[in-house]
Amino acid sequence: MPVAKDWRAPVDETGTHALQYSDIAIGYLSRNPRYRADYRRSLRRVGRSEVTAEEATTALVKRWGISFHATPSSAFDPKLVAARPDLSPDNVILTPAPPDLEPAQPLRIEALGSVRARMMLDGRLHVILADADGDVHLWILDSPNRPLAVLLPFGADLAVRMAAAERLRRRLRGLAAGVPPLRPPPSRRRHLLTLLRVLDGRDAGASRRELAAVLIDAAVRGFSAAEWVESRERKRISRWLAEAVGLRDGGYKNLLRGA
Repeated sequence: MPVAKDWRAPVDETGTHALQYSDIAIGYLSRNPRYRADYRRSLRRVGRSEVTAEEATTALVKRWGISFHATPSSAFDPKLVAARPDLSPDNVILTPAPPDLEPAQPLRIEALGSVRARMMLDGRLHVILADADGDVHLWILDSPNRPLAVLLPFGADLAVRMAAAERLRRRLRGLAAGVPPLRPPPSRRRHLLTLLRVLDGRDAGASRRELAAVLIDAAVRGFSAAEWVESRERKRISRWLAEAVGLRDGGYKNLLRGA
């Protein structure tokens, strides 16, 4: 797991406005003990040259839906994260264009600006384009040197996929990509980041009363045992803890869709 700040320290709001749901989802998964063990095992296999980083990352993404890239030199890098495109609709899928679709053109990746990562995962090229408002993730199902088209599966996520494709179109025209379609509003973002602190506090051995004192109201430290049992703060921290554990243990996949 990445080195974390003391859970008691308030969240530094600098830059958090640009967090996408996928950024927060990997934060929950990175606190899942089974995933951490799986990821570290994958890093060791890559280090022993038993598998490539691409092969290890492919397996992790298939199993967990999202994963850090299994590159030992950049372990747990929050900027090197891949998610399954079926689970994360703000990933743009590019597929070979039909042969008679004359306007279709190859993709000039070098024309898209700063490329954060480029890796082959399960035979598909995964490209992460750096963007201050939220990185753009591409899955290219064939050579980028062939004419390509955007794949927009019909379904509940269609509007998100269209908005993500529009961000790519803007970059192709040399414009700012704009705000990602799956960026949580401030109140939702603060709540999700608070729940990460709940997990970190619990893992550090904090009691529910200490969690409530730090995250809700310091006055609970002075409550009698009876007052604490009946308090709104105890009930709230219990709800938060259950919600945080649920997100860590699988609910993070819903965050990939902005749910």
